[in-house]
Amino acid sequence: MTGRHTTGVWMTADSATVLRWSPEFTVRHVIASTVPGRHRATGRPPTEEHPGGEGHRDEHMRVFLDQVARALPVDDDLLLVGDGEVVAHFADQVRTEDDTHGRERQIQVEKSGPITERQLVARIRTFAGLPAKRSLPR
Repeated sequence: MTGRHTTGVWMTADSATVLRWSPEFTVRHVIASTVPGRHRATGRPPTEEHPGGEGHRDEHMRVFLDQVARALPVDDDLLLVGDGEVVAHFADQVRTEDDTHGRERQIQVEKSGPITERQLVARIRTFAGLPAKRSLPR
């Protein structure tokens, strides 16, 4: 690949879409999550004898975030977009990993509701400093 590269990630607990963008082309990678949904029972609350099962969910989340982190190029600036605390937690994980390995790159987090892949590309372009040229209809 030639030119400047920026990677954008749209993520929820269900999946992550990783787009590596450059002015020449975009590479797409989708990672599905095995994180089980949160169980909202109406019965008795969890106790020590009967835990709520969040530890199992947390382990699935850790594995999922590790998979996404391994899909990221280590030298690209990152735009992380998501609709919950998952994206903020992931950004902290990436920053910690970068500090451990002495890497410096720009990491920006944007909270957002669901977006399309085209909207993610537009945000990545803007983040990279090359927004799409728009013209008004004549």
